[in-house]
Amino acid sequence: MKKILTYIIALFAIILLGFFIQTKSSVFYLEPVLRVEEVTVNTASNTQKIKGKLLNEKGTVTLETTYYENESVSPLYRKGNQLILQKSDNYWRVLALKRDGYVFILLGLFILIVLFISGKKGLRSLIGLALNSALLLFFLWFNQQNNGLSLMLLMSIYTVIAVFVAMGTSYGFKKLDGRKLFGTLVSVFLAFLICVIAMNLLKDEGLRYEEMQFITRPYRSVFLAGLLIGAIGASMDNVVTIISALDEIRAQNDQLSMKKLLQSGRKIAQDTASSMINVLMFAYLSGAIPSVVFYMANGWNFSEVLGMHLSLEILRTLCGGFAIVLSVPAALLAFSVAEKMKGRALR
Repeated sequence: MKKILTYIIALFAIILLGFFIQTKSSVFYLEPVLRVEEVTVNTASNTQKIKGKLLNEKGTVTLETTYYENESVSPLYRKGNQLILQKSDNYWRVLALKRDGYVFILLGLFILIVLFISGKKGLRSLIGLALNSALLLFFLWFNQQNNGLSLMLLMSIYTVIAVFVAMGTSYGFKKLDGRKLFGTLVSVFLAFLICVIAMNLLKDEGLRYEEMQFITRPYRSVFLAGLLIGAIGASMDNVVTIISALDEIRAQNDQLSMKKLLQSGRKIAQDTASSMINVLMFAYLSGAIPSVVFYMANGWNFSEVLGMHLSLEILRTLCGGFAIVLSVPAALLAFSVAEKMKGRALR
């Protein structure tokens, strides 16, 4: 009861602090922050006239900006919104909608739910997530500062480090399980190698990189880097599930033969692999929904949209699917080798 009460208090504290940040943090911004007091919309020209008061400077501002009905780029602002502005040659321009307080609430609720459900393990997972995110940004920054370095080489190194960090923070660096590390890394790199070989043999036939045309680096290497990193999570999850389940079965029945253990592992993998491939597919395809809706609304037929905007998502799903499937034999191999090294014969 005391634990629940603590989390309830923390919940209210996060919400109150979030609203405080949203309303009072404008003083810390270098750019002018405007609180919208009046909006006049001109539907004929798709423009909106905004009047408001500056929160971190003295004075009021009146400006005019365009808006789009789908609100994808320039939304229709409302009274009470806070806007981050930029002034250039006596012309005011809206940079962004200020949402820092709401983002804080969302992030705080996520952390609170993770801690409530998973406790210390959840906290370690969050630390691992933060470390891996920081490492990824560092590797990308390092590549940006050193143009001669291969992005794929850096991302391969990052993949190995990320798996160590993720498992180390989750289970403790002193208790790193070599079986899980082996199974994850082998399945990830094998899946990636299969996809690269297939792409080279087909000479990227059918792949459309138009959505990456804004990238100043070679788009193929950037896509391959994302392909490699995307396979980590799915593979690691499946490997950990299979090996942990087999460890628990072994703990409950130490006399069970290796043959039966591996049969149990395969049955477990049948359920986990099929469900995780579906999760992976939905995760990747959901990111393509805005583009698909946009182009189909503008007269493109489905086959054109599929080829133009879903080819990369489909390949990402296939690579992740390969990693999930290959994680099964990799996990079982790692488990059986470790058992043999402990002196348990295969019966």
